[in-house]
Amino acid sequence: MARGNAGKAKARPRAPQRADIVRTAADVPAPKKDLRRWVIYPALCTLFATTQAILIWKVVPNRLPSANVHLWTLPILTYIMGFATLRGGRLGWQIAIGAGSLALLSGILLIVRIIISAAFLSGVYGAFGKAAAMTALTSVALLVELVALLPIFQLKYLMSRAGRKAMGTT
Repeated sequence: MARGNAGKAKARPRAPQRADIVRTAADVPAPKKDLRRWVIYPALCTLFATTQAILIWKVVPNRLPSANVHLWTLPILTYIMGFATLRGGRLGWQIAIGAGSLALLSGILLIVRIIISAAFLSGVYGAFGKAAAMTALTSVALLVELVALLPIFQLKYLMSRAGRKAMGTT
């Protein structure tokens, strides 16, 4: 009576050894550069900061020195945030985080100043003040989109694992 292969275990295929694996430069994929660090955020920061600077200079001139300084912090901090992102490294990451946080804080304080002005206009000037207050509140909605969103998204990226890796801090 023949037993056959019933009692034998199946032989596993041999795993390739290190000597069997030969790689060429064409086989190894090139590391992908994160476009957010090199193109997207620096370009957006430059575009937004330039637009903000032109608008402050031409459209919203202000005679009040504290308001003028406050307004000019937005494009300056946005430029710094973009250039620090391009610079990279631990120092660039820290500068970008600091500039983004200060730009966000400045945007929040600007929104608070506008809301206080709207409340003053509405309380003092009656119906005409209420119309001016609505215009001011509309500008707050635009400020959130045009001033606060870029620092929020860029800070979120810089604090993420991908952002820290792209900046060279990990």
